[in-house]
Amino acid sequence: MLPRRVPMVLLGLLLLGAGPPAGGNPASAPKRLLLTFLGDVMAHGVNIRAPDYAAVYRGVRPLLERDSLTFANLETPVDPSRECSSYPQFNVGLSYLAAAVKAGIEVFSLANNHAYDQGPEGIAATLDSLQTAGRGSFRRIWYAGTRADPDEAFAPVDIACAGLRIGFLAATQALNLPLPRPYVLRVDYGIAAEAEAFLALVRDAAPRYDLLVVSYHGGREYAREAEAGRVRFFRSLLAAGADIVWGHHPHVLQGYELVERPEGRGLMLYSAGNFISGMTWGIDPLAPEAERAWTGDSVLWVVSVESGFGRTEVTAVRPIPVTNVRDPRGAMVVSTFPGLSGQGLSEPWTAYFRERSRQLAEALRGWEYRTVDPR
Repeated sequence: MLPRRVPMVLLGLLLLGAGPPAGGNPASAPKRLLLTFLGDVMAHGVNIRAPDYAAVYRGVRPLLERDSLTFANLETPVDPSRECSSYPQFNVGLSYLAAAVKAGIEVFSLANNHAYDQGPEGIAATLDSLQTAGRGSFRRIWYAGTRADPDEAFAPVDIACAGLRIGFLAATQALNLPLPRPYVLRVDYGIAAEAEAFLALVRDAAPRYDLLVVSYHGGREYAREAEAGRVRFFRSLLAAGADIVWGHHPHVLQGYELVERPEGRGLMLYSAGNFISGMTWGIDPLAPEAERAWTGDSVLWVVSVESGFGRTEVTAVRPIPVTNVRDPRGAMVVSTFPGLSGQGLSEPWTAYFRERSRQLAEALRGWEYRTVDPR
């Protein structure tokens, strides 16, 4: 047996190199997935005014296209019949969404505090826009967390990928505007009845899937550690049958934990931070220590999953650090840190990102081996 403290990337490589048991049927060999989880796709003024939405993703598109599925939280309605608008009530046009789809994002969480910013008409328009963007990019996409008909039952979306049946469910802790009818799946983990009803939904759904991914939009904004109550809730979701719980909303990165379970190792990503936003547009390059600087840094959470022999488990987690940077035309784009060398940065900005890279690497080292055995 491998010691529990073996680095997870090494463990994943060892598992990925293992074949079926001697004398086994190759057709029953484990199936493998490579999933990428992003943070919030925001729509601040500087993002909406960008001259080329495709440029946002150019620096990371090859990374998003090489996996099985890429997940992102779409934190804005997409209603082409209305004007684009920034905070506090977001809205974007179809081209903003289409750029994300063309870049390789196939799965969208729609349940977040801005989901109802344009009312029920905005909910319906967003669902239509997702279908249109998928057709326009010749891609199959999936989404969960809202519904145009409030009388429909919320249930996981079925995703078929690599011979596996994947369920995807999305919920938000709160909404910014009053919700007259349940167009958005809202679950406040601090309210026992709501939390238990959601856990019951997960328990009921889990047996139908090889892998169940739950997206949860909640927690304290800008806090760099997950609250104890949300940690307990995420662990309860894994105990109920979720395999990966993917968190967002704080706008900054938080840690991750792997949980040992009889049915296979599960994963909790407490907050994926911002993938793209305008939150660091006005930051001083001489202030890399500022708390707001964390709103511009994130990672691509690249997660290896193996399913077979009655188990589905996360075998490796590889975080790829990325950051938001102004490109030569003044637009905010996403870049890996090595990719910044092509941005023509001034010396102050070069020093800023060097320090941000150091701080992010230090944070990731602190999370690397946080493995929990609930027994």
